Amino acid sequence: MATSKVVLAVAVVCLSQACLGVGPTQVDSGATPISDCRELDEPGRYELTRNLTTDVGQCLVVTASDVVVDGGGHAVRGEGRFGTAGVVVGSWERQTRNVTVRNLAVANWDDSVRATRVSNLRVDGVVARESRVGFALRAVTESVVSSATATRNSVYGVSLSDRSRSNRLRNVAATENALFGVHLVGDATNTTLTGVLTARNDHGVALVGSRNTTIRDSRAVSNRVAGIWSSAARGTRVTNTTLTNRLYGVALADGTTETTLDGNTVVDNAVGVRLRDSDRNRVLNNDVRNNRDGVLLIESDASLVARNDLRNNSRAVTLLSSDDGRVVENTLAGNERGVVVRRGSENVTVADN
Repeated sequence: MATSKVVLAVAVVCLSQACLGVGPTQVDSGATPISDCRELDEPGRYELTRNLTTDVGQCLVVTASDVVVDGGGHAVRGEGRFGTAGVVVGSWERQTRNVTVRNLAVANWDDSVRATRVSNLRVDGVVARESRVGFALRAVTESVVSSATATRNSVYGVSLSDRSRSNRLRNVAATENALFGVHLVGDATNTTLTGVLTARNDHGVALVGSRNTTIRDSRAVSNRVAGIWSSAARGTRVTNTTLTNRLYGVALADGTTETTLDGNTVVDNAVGVRLRDSDRNRVLNNDVRNNRDGVLLIESDASLVARNDLRNNSRAVTLLSSDDGRVVENTLAGNERGVVVRRGSENVTVADN
């Protein structure tokens, strides 16, 4: 009878933890349990066993290669001071490789997750919120952020900078960040975004001097300025992406070139696609509907606008001071005005629309 009472008591405790959402308390076999902020300076698997709230400058600091950090569904919360970070991987002084951070919530830091000079980083199932930057990836290469959320950060949701290259964001939600949902800057190269949601930010995705970015199967919606904003970027390709925002679906500026927008849905923006001072870009096979301006080119030469379905816009395509453009083989229906060529645009071909 005494044994039965003990078993019953244990069952009640476990049920209480589940109801409170504390998460797993048992450490996987082979993992080292961690219950406080510390440096992880040896290869191996580590698992957080409880929620941490701390005033330290850096909490979980990975300085070794070949490390797995499993949050076990727990949270690491700081005090939001400048320069602090909840999870730190690598440093400028030393290259770090093969690190995984997963199943963790990180909140109220300068950077929730900060990675520097890391190759083959895997971030999976991590929520980064209410910090200055959710995920700050600096000089990171051949890495993946997947099934992650960056929300309510005061500057950026996800930032890749300092020549980060060959990285992937997969099934990432960047929402309600004050400035950019996803930010690629500092010659970030060969970045691929797949299944990414950027919503209710100032800008959904911001490309500043990036190279060879691919955005596909994604949604940039309800952002205050633009779904995708590109400044001095080269070689961007956007496909099968939905763009519905307050001002611009896509805005290219400041010498952005060699962009291809192909097969996207650009609906209910003030301006669907805007090019300003951006030459040699292509707008192809898009569904562009219910915008004030469907496609607007300003001082943007040698652009190709072809095979788009442009319907119910106030103006379907407008060229202002934009030379050597081609507007061909588009379907135009229900627009107040079709193709408008103005302000000294020269050598423009308009045909088969």
